[in-house]
Amino acid sequence: MAERRRYKRFESSVGLEYCALTQNPIFGKALAKDLSREGVRFGIDQAVPPGTLVEIRMNVPGDNLPVFATGKIAWADGVEAGVQLTKMSRADRARMLEHVYHEWLGDQKKPVAAEEG
Repeated sequence: MAERRRYKRFESSVGLEYCALTQNPIFGKALAKDLSREGVRFGIDQAVPPGTLVEIRMNVPGDNLPVFATGKIAWADGVEAGVQLTKMSRADRARMLEHVYHEWLGDQKKPVAAEEG
C-alpha cells in the first residue's frame, strides 16, 4: 500500500484533551502517539464515526500556553483515533512542530546501544 501522508509523522508524547462533537460529546485526555503538520494519533476508548469534528487542546512541554486545534476523525477503532487537523493558528502550529522536531532531533543524537554478545 502506498503512503498517502504528505508530511512526516513524528513520535511524540504530548498530552492532550479532546472533545468529539457527537450528539453526546465525548471528552477525554490522552497522550499523542504521533504528530504531523496535518494530523495527530492518540488513544481513545470509543469508536467515533469518521468525519466527526474534534476540538483538541495540546500541552506542549516547556510552554505555558496550550495549542488549540480543530480536526476531523479520519479513523477510530475504539483503541486509537487518527485526526486530520483542519484548523490551527499559524503560531500554534509552529510551536507544536518546533517541539516535536526538537524531540525528534534529540532522539536522532542518542547512541545506538551495542549488541550484547
